[in-house]
Amino acid sequence: MELLRAVAAELRFPGPDEDPVTFAETPTVTVTRDSTGATVFEGPAEEHAGEDDDPTYYTVELSGSDLSEVDLLSAVWSDGNSSYTTYAEVVGGFACSLKAIEAKYGEDDKSTEEIAAMRMAATRAIEGACGVAFRPRYGREVRDGSGTTELFLAAPQLQRVLSASVAGEDLALDDLTADPVGAIVSASSWPTGRLNVRVTYVHGYTDFSPAALPVRDLAAYLLTESPTDWNERATAVSNEFGNYTLVVPGMRGASFPLPAVNAFVEDNHFVSVG
Repeated sequence: MELLRAVAAELRFPGPDEDPVTFAETPTVTVTRDSTGATVFEGPAEEHAGEDDDPTYYTVELSGSDLSEVDLLSAVWSDGNSSYTTYAEVVGGFACSLKAIEAKYGEDDKSTEEIAAMRMAATRAIEGACGVAFRPRYGREVRDGSGTTELFLAAPQLQRVLSASVAGEDLALDDLTADPVGAIVSASSWPTGRLNVRVTYVHGYTDFSPAALPVRDLAAYLLTESPTDWNERATAVSNEFGNYTLVVPGMRGASFPLPAVNAFVEDNHFVSVG
């Protein structure tokens, strides 16, 4: 689940597509930030009786100030006997709107939750293929201390450092500078060691509008059921309308089944120089 930074949102458990959960009594919910361990929310959930065949579910409301920073939130739902943990990533933006995906999909049989889930899946898949985030996202890494002033990370387009520690001891953020190339520069050398440095950070482009169309198209594709008479392993199809060569992920360098999305990935693949 992705939430937009600084915009009030609702956490729900279990989700619309998840198995039902039974609590002996209404659970208490504790929401914490992964970056600092700070508690964002702690209190009772609101219980909702399911309609028709839908099971009972529980929600908590988070304010815009609760979501003031890009981060990963963990929510523990517990009644003292049973306990469940869910996660939500707070992101700095979305590649495209849900309305754009709905219009491209052209049908009205999908819920907002389903469309949002496909947007998240499409965005993350394209970001993974390109090796860079096209909106501000949260990152966390445990690295070996380099012994130099630079600590290179896996994520490029580094924006800012949220927290850093060496051997469990927190570092002053004022002594650290985020280099967009993907390194954290320290005022002093990073102590050498094996997996002794833990850092959390925000990375990705502040805004990258060209990603809107490929994300929209891939999300709409993921929402569409595949033709039942096509073998999923086929690279070509013949029918009464003619012969067709299919774009199959993994074949001839294709990452996705849509040529326009593959072209975007080819044009926007991030090459690391670290």
